[in-house]
Amino acid sequence: SLIIAAYDLLGNSRTRITARHLGNERIEEIHNLPYADVGVAGGIPPGSLPQLQTTSRNGLDYTVRTAVVFIDDAFDNQAPNDPFPADYKRVRVDVSWTGRFVAGESVTMITDVASPTQVGGGTLSILVVDAFVLPVPQADVHIVNTQVAPQIDLTLKTDDDGLIVLPGSPPCNLCYEISVTKSGFTSDKTYSSAEVPVPDKPHANVAEGDLTEVSLSIDKPTAVNVSSTRDRDSFYGALGNQAFQLTGGKVIGSDGGGLPVYKYDELLTTDASGSLLLPDMGWGSYQLTLAGGSRDLAGTNPLRPIVFLPDQSLDLLFASASHAANSLLLAVTDASGSAIASASAQLTGPGSYDETIFTGEPDLPDFGQAFFSPLEPGSYTVQVSKIGHQPANEAFDVSGQTEYIIQLDSL
Repeated sequence: SLIIAAYDLLGNSRTRITARHLGNERIEEIHNLPYADVGVAGGIPPGSLPQLQTTSRNGLDYTVRTAVVFIDDAFDNQAPNDPFPADYKRVRVDVSWTGRFVAGESVTMITDVASPTQVGGGTLSILVVDAFVLPVPQADVHIVNTQVAPQIDLTLKTDDDGLIVLPGSPPCNLCYEISVTKSGFTSDKTYSSAEVPVPDKPHANVAEGDLTEVSLSIDKPTAVNVSSTRDRDSFYGALGNQAFQLTGGKVIGSDGGGLPVYKYDELLTTDASGSLLLPDMGWGSYQLTLAGGSRDLAGTNPLRPIVFLPDQSLDLLFASASHAANSLLLAVTDASGSAIASASAQLTGPGSYDETIFTGEPDLPDFGQAFFSPLEPGSYTVQVSKIGHQPANEAFDVSGQTEYIIQLDSL
């Protein structure tokens, strides 16, 4: 055991020493370059150094990642109050390795290179936050700009404050395509008008001597377990191969008519047993609707809109019934919008229609809901009551697949 431990210690030490040597080689190479050439291919500032380079030493594979950015030092003000914010260049070299001795950490070296002249351009500031607007450190930000020469194709990590600040960015209009990812997180990006007619976060502009601020948000995903069943009259039997539309999450813009465009809008289908796992859903509010018109929605649990919270698991159940020309899905909630189980809902309407249904229990697909079908089109009245709540009596029209919400106030 002592021999093995000593061997591992010596191997790890030699591996890290080799990594430091590789980092020093890159630093010395940069120190010998003219200031104008200190940069990476596709970077801000541009240069000839590769962003990623692999090499083999002592039987191990090493990856050398080089990043060069301008620094806007506070000594002479900062953008937008500093007309020349690109004060000097900061070089960061990270060396990681794979193989027998993997320490799980990289060797990092940083050096500053002074500027002999003033550099123009604007400043691009990118902030990455989570669902609660807290900074996300060490997120991977990919920046692409094909409208400038040389073209920019750069990947950087946010600092501990979730920030990347890039003075000396070449000016252009709607030209900086920015996306952000992180292992175990959702993703976010800017959009062009070809992707979204009116994007909320278009590709970024940069103006000479100006500060452009872009904020993107990512967080840990929600795992959603979807189950499709038949309605209450069919005892909530499993219903396989049920198609449904799930729409929601972030609003990323609007269409030409002013309607919102959502990041997620997919036609999905449960498997033969009526199940579907969606492991990487973004947080936000979602709507579930049925596709095809062959069946009518008879309830969802939770109630719609369905809220997905980051880093959680959610069981989403929905029931459906055979299609009818006219039906009513009634939801009964309290003042907070939470579903109320076992509320009595008496519906009266055309043709002496009179039926009473109790809203579903908390573990059922129609929790807090009552489904009436088939119905004749026309005006209906519903009386809803529940012990401990004030009764409600409301009138409304039913036409097609109608949905209605009744709120009961506590006594």
